[in-house]
Amino acid sequence: MNSDTTQPTPNSIPTLLRELRDETTTLLRQEVALAKTEMRESFSRVGSHAVQIAIGAFIAYAGLIVLLIGLGQLLGVALARAGFNPDLAQWLSPAIVGIAVALLGWVMLSRAKSAIAHDDLVPRKTLESLRTNKDWAQNKLQHS
Repeated sequence: MNSDTTQPTPNSIPTLLRELRDETTTLLRQEVALAKTEMRESFSRVGSHAVQIAIGAFIAYAGLIVLLIGLGQLLGVALARAGFNPDLAQWLSPAIVGIAVALLGWVMLSRAKSAIAHDDLVPRKTLESLRTNKDWAQNKLQHS
């Protein structure tokens, strides 16, 4: 009796199915790792833009406070003097500073918001790789 009949041949169907199973498992693990990497990169970018939004909001808030102080001084001078007075200049400098800081914050917020709108959180490389692998597996199964 030939002992080769108990061992599957390298090109036998059971051997090919085991290889397909092993390669599919490895492929799926690699796809999951790729998806994780892509998602980490996407979340990192969104996190960076979120920090920029927070900083822009803080600067705009500081500008609003300064502007309100200037406007408060203006109203106080206007009520106290009830007319044009040199004391009116006391409000002008804090109001100008407040407007400048508020505009700076608005610009920062607009840029960060625009950047977040353009970020793509879909793992495009992983999806394309999955499509390619699906096509490859279908071709292998059809030709087997």
